[in-house]
Amino acid sequence: MEGTSLEIEFSRILYQAEINIGGSMFLSVWLISSLLLAVAVGGVFLMLSINLIHPLNAAILTFAVTSGAVYFQLTSKIQNRQLAIDRNLPFAISHMSILASTGTPPLNLLRMLASSDHGAVSAELKKIIHSVDILGKDVIAAVLDVARTTPSPHMRSLLIEFTRMIHTGGSLETYLHGRLDQLLEIKREVQKELNQSLALFSEMYITFISTGVIMSVLGVTVGSILMGGTIGPFQAGDLFNIFVYFIMPLANVIFFVLLMVVYSPHGD
Repeated sequence: MEGTSLEIEFSRILYQAEINIGGSMFLSVWLISSLLLAVAVGGVFLMLSINLIHPLNAAILTFAVTSGAVYFQLTSKIQNRQLAIDRNLPFAISHMSILASTGTPPLNLLRMLASSDHGAVSAELKKIIHSVDILGKDVIAAVLDVARTTPSPHMRSLLIEFTRMIHTGGSLETYLHGRLDQLLEIKREVQKELNQSLALFSEMYITFISTGVIMSVLGVTVGSILMGGTIGPFQAGDLFNIFVYFIMPLANVIFFVLLMVVYSPHGD
């Protein structure tokens, strides 16, 4: 039962990334492909007697990197869809409120929005129309299906409230106006926090990386002069190369990963 729930959840994630394949099949292909590539790389290291890294470690590293790359691509695709939906959602809600003010029935409202140019929002609504017209589902069931699988929490809450309005017969126009104001306020607050945090990260980058580079170069230069060309067990030139070709790129990669983690919208 637990395995079935895990498969359903993974299938939902794949659906959010618009990958039309079963969760168990995707997971099997993912793991087997990573394993085969890892075995191939380990075999190459073993047959060619490459001493750079142990063949077993090379295989493990290849498996980890390959698996991580696939997962990163999957989550990135979901994040990009979420951003695209959230970017177009205020315009779609504004259009919905105008249509609702004219007394347009809910299903016709969805049809008109699906056929409009609202980017990823229209693409999500087209799934509802497809379920109703082609699969013969009830409109409320079709809306809830998309609400469960959409990567955008704002789109999800909008669709759920939309079904409640259909059930209760409440004023859809009033709700949409309030929802639009709320969404715009959230976007303003997020933009304000984003600007503040970006300013903080830029100061951190200048302080710890840019200034650190200058101070380290000066330290290596002065240290090599005072110590006769060697700093500890290293020659000054070797230490400088290690710093330029290893430490500096690694620091930039760590900073880039930190930015990705902090500003990742996935799961919010």
